[in-house]
Amino acid sequence: MDLSEAMNMVAGDERDLQEKYAKLAEQAADPFVKAFFKRIVIDAKKHEKKVHKKYSKLLAALNKKTY
Repeated sequence: MDLSEAMNMVAGDERDLQEKYAKLAEQAADPFVKAFFKRIVIDAKKHEKKVHKKYSKLLAALNKKTY
């Protein structure tokens, strides 16, 4: 597995997590539970963006040094 494959795997896991908790938020009857799950989705989106940004910089630095 190379770095780009690992990045795609982590990003895919983040998206799966977002979808899972978004579904749970839709099904929740308690407004506090719904808000809790929605907040988890928001945090997961922020984390996904950070992962992309962090590893894109890392990948660019590796490409610059090796090629």
